[in-house]
Amino acid sequence: MFFYSLTTPRHDTAYKPQGDLPANLVLAYYYVRPRNSEGVTGLTPEAFSEQLRQVKAHYRIVGVDEFVARQAHEAGLALVTFDDAVLDQYQYAGPVLAEHNAPAVFYAPMRPIAEGVDFANLEAAKGQADPAGRSGWCTQHLLHALAQELGFARLETLVRKALSNRPGDIPSIDTQAMDRLYHYEAPHKRWLKYLMAFALTPAESSAVLHAVNAQVGHLDHRDWFCSAEQLRELQSAGHAIGAHGFDHLPYSTLSAAAQAADMRTAKGTMDRLLGARPRTIAFPFGRADETTYRLVAELGYTHSFTTAQRTDCAALPALLPTSTAAQPANV
Repeated sequence: MFFYSLTTPRHDTAYKPQGDLPANLVLAYYYVRPRNSEGVTGLTPEAFSEQLRQVKAHYRIVGVDEFVARQAHEAGLALVTFDDAVLDQYQYAGPVLAEHNAPAVFYAPMRPIAEGVDFANLEAAKGQADPAGRSGWCTQHLLHALAQELGFARLETLVRKALSNRPGDIPSIDTQAMDRLYHYEAPHKRWLKYLMAFALTPAESSAVLHAVNAQVGHLDHRDWFCSAEQLRELQSAGHAIGAHGFDHLPYSTLSAAAQAADMRTAKGTMDRLLGARPRTIAFPFGRADETTYRLVAELGYTHSFTTAQRTDCAALPALLPTSTAAQPANV
């Protein structure tokens, strides 16, 4: 456990990005950890620190509220965002951010820390059974954890076996859509990721992965995600906690009622556990439709982000003159 507070830096010099650099930069991070695994690819703490150093040479890193307020009329701003609120971010990214006095926003799905949620009403609003069966796992993250435990080849074998025991055929995959969406991912990982997120229903995906998890010894979601206490600590230190859905599902695949139920439950959970305050939202999988944007306004979120609005940290070395030490390949 670590404790620190960010200080407010002086801004005596205006930042003006040179050449072809974006006027303002929003960076997306996921995993910061000492070593990669088959299930997870990320940056080492040293590589993350190097990226922050390079970003600070061209931009002023600001918090999300300041970024939202100033981005339309001021250049040279950078926003650091993290998706999924995984434990790595608290353990390894938090101390690096403190060293650089850099604020960030952590977009956290609420299921892993849910308390006081009325699941009966949530299910009724969604028109389906609770997709995670009261588990603290979001389906996509259980997939990552199982892949880390088993490797993608072994996990795919177990998933295919589980699917063969259910009625109907294994769903066909739109390979062009799969390759387009997961172009950044190694080819042998794409099928499982697309299957779980887009080919099966949320309830089907959850049932398959929980069956596999039961076989391998019940991986615990508390070993994967930040706790409510850790999120409160990050928030108290000067970072922001943003919304990332309740179940971490792609909103564009859900009905209007299901979207509203998920977004409303996520916000209510955040207000109870982290305190009511204005918050931004990053859409899970970057997916949204007209209903999603309408709900953002109705529920009082101050700003929303898709993946298209953010630069993945893996692309930063091609954008800035960063050293090879800042690249994920060196984890």
